Amino acid sequence: MKTMLLSLIGSLIFITGTAQENTSGKVTYEVTAKIEVNLEGESAQFANMLPKERKSQNILYFTPEACLYQLNNEKQEEESVTTEAEGATVMVKMIQPDDKFYADLTSNKTMEQRDFMSRIFLIENSIDASGWKITGNQKLILGYPCQEAVQVKDSTTAIAWFTSSIPVPAGPGNYLGLPGLVLAVDIDNGDRTIMATSFEPGAIGKDILVKPKGGKKVSPEEYDRIVAEKRKEMQEQYGGSGGIVIKIQQ
Repeated sequence: MKTMLLSLIGSLIFITGTAQENTSGKVTYEVTAKIEVNLEGESAQFANMLPKERKSQNILYFTPEACLYQLNNEKQEEESVTTEAEGATVMVKMIQPDDKFYADLTSNKTMEQRDFMSRIFLIENSIDASGWKITGNQKLILGYPCQEAVQVKDSTTAIAWFTSSIPVPAGPGNYLGLPGLVLAVDIDNGDRTIMATSFEPGAIGKDILVKPKGGKKVSPEEYDRIVAEKRKEMQEQYGGSGGIVIKIQQ
């Protein structure tokens, strides 16, 4: 009897220790985004020479109180394509902006730092988890049992996989607020996918989990208006002149 009791206590201690260990750490994700290329005039001949997707590696640092999602600059490489045809040279460079997404999980407030056309913006918002619907579907990711949740917002459909084995409502970017860490997301049937490739449990220092501060503070509506106006301006300037418009799914 004593042997069985000691064995049970040991198991409980192990389980508790594991749960505590999983409440903070670092997750590495591979992000794949389809690239939409619109070619007009003489530039149309280069369509098959341009990349059809863009891959990057992002990192999520999280604790029960906050999380920070950002580009892994150590793994980021500039991609470029240069080709020639009929005396014309076309070079396309793709540089991933060093955006950051910070969420205060206690106050449900977020601060997103975005680089748009060499201008830095700080977008203040709130965590809204009301649109998630848990389907009951399940699968394993990195050895963790995950549940499926679906969100339809502004004509965008996101399918997220979260695990309650890591009981923190964090995730990559604004895909958070679920009862467990989000390890994978599929946006609009593969237009963009985010897949966790590794999880390193452990303490995260306050020097890492820092709220973005640089940039002009705007509301989400103000930022969308600025982006729409600038894109319209560029279309009017370059549209119909044989230009190349490349859109990476966000």
